[in-house]
Amino acid sequence: MRKPSRRKYNNMLMLAVLVFIGVLQAPQLIKTYLLEPEQPVEMATGVQALFKGANAIQKMHFADYDVASDTSVQDTQFIEGWFVLQGTVLNEESVKVLKTKLPAPSTVEVWLEDQEEPQRITIYQAPNFWMMQNWQDEWIAVSAEAGYLFR
Repeated sequence: MRKPSRRKYNNMLMLAVLVFIGVLQAPQLIKTYLLEPEQPVEMATGVQALFKGANAIQKMHFADYDVASDTSVQDTQFIEGWFVLQGTVLNEESVKVLKTKLPAPSTVEVWLEDQEEPQRITIYQAPNFWMMQNWQDEWIAVSAEAGYLFR
């Protein structure tokens, strides 16, 4: 059998390079032209409040104690601190990962004005922040000292 000429060898080499480039670009081409685009997921971003609207907190029930807004100035300030809490919204993937690594949650019941049922807030304590579920069932990360949130 005859050995290919230099010209044929160069043509085969160029063809091999083009095939190699095509193989490298195939996933992107398939994703762009053959698959349907994913629908964008609308997520709240930024900072969200823990409580909705202007309904003031009347009473809070923790696992070990209760706090009412009309008992003392310290209790009123404590409740106001909770009412103005805001945190960064966490996405679902972060929440799933964090829930597996954090200890058991605690629950705080909050009675607001003009509402018959209390709002229940599930709280996970992480080393650097608190993960809480707000009134929209969104998980938010709140950075605060334990003395600010609990007694």
